[in-house]
Amino acid sequence: MTGGIPLDLPRHTYTFLALLLAPLAALGQAQEPPGLDLSQPQPESARPADEAARARKSEPVVPLAAGESDVALGDRVKAVQRKGFMKAHRLELGLAFPATVNDAFYEKVGFGGKLAYNFEDSFALALRGAYYTQLRSNHVREAKAAFSSQLLQSELNGQLMLDGIWSPVYGKVAWLGSSIVHFDVYLLAGFGGVWSATSSAPRKEGPHIATDFGGGIRFYPKSWLAIDGGLIATLYPDQPVTQAPSTVQKVVAAQLGVSIFWPFTFEYVYP
Repeated sequence: MTGGIPLDLPRHTYTFLALLLAPLAALGQAQEPPGLDLSQPQPESARPADEAARARKSEPVVPLAAGESDVALGDRVKAVQRKGFMKAHRLELGLAFPATVNDAFYEKVGFGGKLAYNFEDSFALALRGAYYTQLRSNHVREAKAAFSSQLLQSELNGQLMLDGIWSPVYGKVAWLGSSIVHFDVYLLAGFGGVWSATSSAPRKEGPHIATDFGGGIRFYPKSWLAIDGGLIATLYPDQPVTQAPSTVQKVVAAQLGVSIFWPFTFEYVYP
């Protein structure tokens, strides 16, 4: 007791300490670290930018095997090769050497020429002519004996045809493992006239109307040169002897040819 006022020191001390420590206890509870989070991780789009970047850097980088990078690049970039030979709007002057393959008795060989204009790379219009000479084979005597000298044949002398030429296939091949030769496959069909032995004296029937069709392949070793081989069938009516009716004559000829293009060079034009 002091000055007549009793002091309860223990009780006031406890009250003072309680008031002092109460804010500290509340602050400690607010800063308590969270427990273990067992929920699913947030998607990368929901993470902060710096956290997503650190996650990507921490992922292991798997190296690509040999050639995988080229394959991946090829999947993204598609290469379109240019044609190595252009025929559009160019004149074509050629020589051909045909020989028949469907006559066992009178074989026909000849030479001819062609003048063509290429409206497009895949289409041309050609004026084609040929002169033939006839070779008698060793089977003629046997055939005349078997048919009592009634071996009927049309003696083909020449032809002049107007043909449309369509080239639907284009490609290239390696020549001797070092150079690339371009080629195309063509089909042709047309009409015109054929001269035979009956076209001149003594019968003087004139030219016979004819049609032809065929196909072949052409190679382009130079920008101005083409080498081709083909098979062409020509059909025309003829009456070899007056005692027999007129029949449709079929001449199938294999030929080799060479052509020169003008202008000698071409400029590639993108479609």
